[in-house]
Amino acid sequence: MKSSLLVIAVALTLAACSTEPPPGPAAPGPEAQPVKAIQAAAAAVPGGRVFDVEPANDGWEIKVASGGQEHEIRVSRDGGQVLGDRQTAKPSDDLAKIAQADVDAVKALQAAQQRQPGELDEMEIDRATDGALVWQVGLRDGKGIEHDLDVDAKTGAVR
Repeated sequence: MKSSLLVIAVALTLAACSTEPPPGPAAPGPEAQPVKAIQAAAAAVPGGRVFDVEPANDGWEIKVASGGQEHEIRVSRDGGQVLGDRQTAKPSDDLAKIAQADVDAVKALQAAQQRQPGELDEMEIDRATDGALVWQVGLRDGKGIEHDLDVDAKTGAVR
């Protein structure tokens, strides 16, 4: 009996002396990464308004409108670092669309993910077939199935 107690006491002592660091905070989930990337891209240029988000080899390629100009901002996959900023020579017609939107890219993405959980595949501001200004959001669920949702760019309602 004494040897069993001794073995238990030694095991408990060794466990308490572990050199392993305590676990740190959990990394943001895949749903949070594009939100951080969108926020980083918008902050990279004064008055930036994101209007297009696509995955790239090294992270995200995000188009941002600012002062009538279009910038292509590359952001790391986790959204923590801006990797590049290139101003395009000829801005797209999406600059006029984003100027009319009341709902920003982050709110549109969050509304879409509330309706259909999944990782962002891509999103952009555009016109629906009925002419309404919408955020077209592509989400991939846990089974790999792509879901396309339209979020009204005026109200934030998922259509």
